[in-house]
Amino acid sequence: MSGTARRGVHVWSGRVRDTPAADDVAVLDERERHRFAEYRDALAAAHYAGARAAVRRTVARWHGVRPAEVVWGTGRCPGCGSDRHGPPLLRAPRGGWRVSVSRSGPWWMLALSRAAPVGVDIEQRRPLTVPAVVRRCLGAQERAHVAAAAQGAARDEELLRCWVRKEAVVKGWGIGLGTDLARVAVRPELRSAVLERTEDEGAAARELWVVQDVPAGEECLAALSRPADDTAPLVLRPPEAAAWQLAAP
Repeated sequence: MSGTARRGVHVWSGRVRDTPAADDVAVLDERERHRFAEYRDALAAAHYAGARAAVRRTVARWHGVRPAEVVWGTGRCPGCGSDRHGPPLLRAPRGGWRVSVSRSGPWWMLALSRAAPVGVDIEQRRPLTVPAVVRRCLGAQERAHVAAAAQGAARDEELLRCWVRKEAVVKGWGIGLGTDLARVAVRPELRSAVLERTEDEGAAARELWVVQDVPAGEECLAALSRPADDTAPLVLRPPEAAAWQLAAP
């Protein structure tokens, strides 16, 4: 693939099997296999192993290497400087690609960005306990937007859209959920929204980010965030492009 074709942010998504597969577990690294073994629920274990294997195979094919040659690491947390809970880092193969990964049940999403930080989140559509979550993570305008939706599925949908966008934003910032999500204003009424970073209040420069909805099929909602000045193309790979994940490499 040419350098021009590889510009920008590339996003893959897919669904994994509901039963553990030996070929999936075989491509995991030691840390991933240990995490797999810790699951007490067989379905959750299968989804974890399948998603991690799919992400590993996707990254490997993108770089033209074997899945075993993909080495994950953890970047430093921008907030406290710790390298124990920072954003995911692709240590090998090298090439300067930024990475963000998300999983919800059997669904997974991966974003690779050539030049700028990126954050993605995918969530299965499901009924949510609106009052508790609203109090915890929504700002005043977001609460009003959710409350304006019809009670039931429509309200759950708007709440989930807020949640997915907020997760995508804080993943892009590299701080995860360790922040006040109510201050992360994601404008769910818009297909894409520009927001100002609410961390690093003492920073000299104003940092703007954009968050947008990403197609993820009928069963999921997804969102992607990146710096507003990153104008490189966004390339969305349809779920069908990841169908090869179900076969051993």
